[in-house]
Amino acid sequence: MPSLTDDLRTAPTTLRPFRADPVQPAALARAVHRARLAPWRVRAVTDPERRRAIRDAHLPHWAAHLAATGGLRIIADDAPARRARELRAADVFAHELHEVPVHLVVLARRAGTLRAGALGDLGDALRAEGLDAAPIPFTARAEPELRTLLALDDDLTIAGILVTRPQR
Repeated sequence: MPSLTDDLRTAPTTLRPFRADPVQPAALARAVHRARLAPWRVRAVTDPERRRAIRDAHLPHWAAHLAATGGLRIIADDAPARRARELRAADVFAHELHEVPVHLVVLARRAGTLRAGALGDLGDALRAEGLDAAPIPFTARAEPELRTLLALDDDLTIAGILVTRPQR
């Protein structure tokens, strides 16, 4: 299990507030098109109820992580103050995931390989289109619930989820 320090070091993109502004479908299509040669597929989730269900699948894993790493204690004690602020921002992000207008579910074939930087590549392509994106942590832990929610074929696995909105 990653340490709290590891999570804080890799989580800054999830600390930004996201607005519920609509994402232009053409910009999203161009970003995904740029990544078309990758050995993975992308499913865009825009339905509010499905976005809420993705959030609901994520929250128990986030809560368990906060408890296991001492994050709850840091928040309660407000010490160290900077770390407590970051954790509170990440907690808001976790609880408000459903408000981000597009969730991009990155799928890989079970028999294939997915390059480690695939999510980063998609994030870069989205930024080139004026969109912002942040990964949802603990996607692997929530995969059983997410597989059911998304009705995935058996040969697909969830490589990650990016929440996407227009850049500020």
